[in-house]
Amino acid sequence: MNKNLTQKDRIIQFIEKEKISKNKFYALTGISNGTLDKKSGITGDTILKIHNAFPEINLEWLISGEGDMIKPTIFSLYNNLQSIRDQYAAVLNIDPESLSDKNMTISESPLEFIPIFAYRESHKCHGYISIPNLSPCDGAGYVRTDSMYPLIKPGDIVCYKTANHTNLIHWGEVYILYIAIEGEEFLTIKNLNKSELGEDYTLLTGYNESYQPKDIPLECIQWKAIIKAHINYNSIL
Repeated sequence: MNKNLTQKDRIIQFIEKEKISKNKFYALTGISNGTLDKKSGITGDTILKIHNAFPEINLEWLISGEGDMIKPTIFSLYNNLQSIRDQYAAVLNIDPESLSDKNMTISESPLEFIPIFAYRESHKCHGYISIPNLSPCDGAGYVRTDSMYPLIKPGDIVCYKTANHTNLIHWGEVYILYIAIEGEEFLTIKNLNKSELGEDYTLLTGYNESYQPKDIPLECIQWKAIIKAHINYNSIL
């Protein structure tokens, strides 16, 4: 891939590969007509809309030109589902048999946030981030949710420390959370706050006023990682 291409150039490459017109692309994503023909850059909101419409697109490629246009599936990265289950369970310090196939294959799995170097097998690292005076982290990943907008925007990078091995919660801090509740499973970024409902609950809050604070049982949090730093990607281009 040519890293000198702009984000708009890469979007046009993608829709040409998909053999769809610009008008159909606008209709599928909800992006304003003519956006790709304007001189202005691409916003985080536009990137989020594109990824929501085309979840197979590689955000790293879209934002920076690194990697492949289409993100590989977990089955192309690992030998088999049992291997994924064993490695995932080792990081979370849980019984591998407690993980269903659905946990391993859903698109919003916290697998995306598990550090590559935590696996027993060797894997190619996509890159490194060096931040002076930052305490140790387990990994980093691109943000897909707008729950903490405008503090943390879609397309930003978050550096995190896995916290699933401890019941200790730093109240008021920002966490990556994998939540299973009321038959739904999702990955999000929220502040964890003490709940008025008691010690078995937590109050989830965010900066985006479109999302209301919500009390949930702590047992619904399947995986958590505290965010140690976040990077606005546009600031380092």
